[in-house]
This record gives sequence, C-alpha cells and structure tokens, in this order.
Amino acid sequence: MQEIYEKIVELIHDKKEFVLAAVVSAENSTAGKTGFKMVILPDGKFFGTVGGGVVEKDVIDTAMNLFRTRKPFFKTYTLQEGDETSLGMVCGGTLSVYMEYVGPKQQFVIFGAGHIGKKLYDITMLDDSFDVIVSDKRADFANEEMFPKASIFVNSNFYETVRNMSLNDGAVVVIVTSGGEDDPYILKALYEKNRRYQYIGMIGSLNRRSKCFEKAKELGINSDFLDSIYAPTGIAIEGDTPFEIAIAILAEIIAVRRGAVDKIKTEKKIHDEGTELFKS
Repeated sequence: MQEIYEKIVELIHDKKEFVLAAVVSAENSTAGKTGFKMVILPDGKFFGTVGGGVVEKDVIDTAMNLFRTRKPFFKTYTLQEGDETSLGMVCGGTLSVYMEYVGPKQQFVIFGAGHIGKKLYDITMLDDSFDVIVSDKRADFANEEMFPKASIFVNSNFYETVRNMSLNDGAVVVIVTSGGEDDPYILKALYEKNRRYQYIGMIGSLNRRSKCFEKAKELGINSDFLDSIYAPTGIAIEGDTPFEIAIAILAEIIAVRRGAVDKIKTEKKIHDEGTELFKS
C-alpha cells in the first residue's frame, strides 16, 4: 500500500495525469478487498490492484475513458458464478469501485490572439479548470494587458514556439491564426511532440483546411493525426461573430471532453471565407 502512495506523490510532483481506482466495499468472496487501490496511467500501465481478473480489466478500460471525460465514476460489480477471478476461481460476491481522474489543470492552447482568440480566452477564464496558453506573432495582440492570466508566447516562428512549449497529454489546442499560412507548421510541431491531445481544432473554410492538410502531408504528418483534427472547428450553429464562433468552438470541445461525441463531422460549419475579418 505504501508504494501506491509514493507513486501518487511522484506523479503529482511530476505533473502527470492518472486515474486512481479504489475498492470502497467488498462483500462475500471477492479477490478485491475494501481499501485496495490501483493507479492507472494514460498508456494503460498500472500500479497496485483492485483484485485482478475481469473486474480489473474493466476498471482499466474505464480509466481510459476518464482521461477524456475527467468525471468521477462509481461502479458495482456483481460477480455471479462463472465470472472468473485472476486466480481462476469463481465467486458470488459484489465489489464497488470508485474511480477519479487526477492531474494538473488542463492546458488550453490558443494560437492566434485576434478577435476569436480573445473571446475564447475571455470565456475560458470563467472556468478555473484550464491553464491557458496564448501564442501569436504580434506582441501588440498577445500581451499581458489583453491576456492577463495566460502564459504568453510571442515569436515570429510558430513552429519554434510550439517546440519550446511544455505541453501535457490531454491538452486542448485551438488554431485561430490570421491567414492560415502558419497552420501547417503549428500542426507539424504538435505532431512531433507526440502528445495525446484531447482536442485540436483549426478555424477556416474547407478550402483552407484542404490547403493546410496538403502542406502538412508534405511536411511528414501522417493521415491518422490529420484525421483527428476538428477542421473547421466548432459545431454548426451558423455563428458569424467572434463571440458566437468562440461559443461554437467551446461547445465542440465540451462535447469531446465529456464524451458526448467521438467525432463531429459536418460539411457545413460555423464559418467560411466570409469570416476572414475575425481571423486577424
């Protein structure tokens, strides 16, 4: 048991995310006993046990979902005859397991400090669960006066900016740059970091997406990574002001974050070439 606590302290110190699972009640003959604990990492590795067998496998599978939803979870397992434990035995007991996501504040990275980027920041600041990072080429846009509670990166080279960022697994990334010529290089740097991003969204028309992805492939980004990107970003609510577009983007992020959808794919999104005014 001491090893579990030491591992938890280590992970928190290193700002790593994990899921903590604990047996809160066990009745009759079950391999898992009240107080058993297990720590599960995003890659599926784990420390400790909740009793092994089919229950433990289900707990690990559930933990993978919690890394996305970040919502506490409680489940009672009824082990009827025929359910094998890790010891190859059968039992008729019940086991209740509580699971909780633990990790640093989720990073919310905004590339582009223009009208939409500012609205995204303003709305996100209403929720204390995000660590917001803002990046732009323009110091007169990305500064402490405009984004007082954000970590700010100003550099004429977005690729180098991303390379110098410390990004965690589970980060949310929204690309709302001016013009879009930098977008393939932002994607390249994100791809090379090899993180498990919860969401990457990119603003623009379908034509802008097509040009960006074509260049991204030339830069060596594989199709699986590109397929994971929400582009154009935002649910289809026909919004055309910076505020409405920001709301639509955040709504899509919430849907992904809470597991309401695996992937939102619509050909008609909230923005098209006519919204270029708000991308600067």
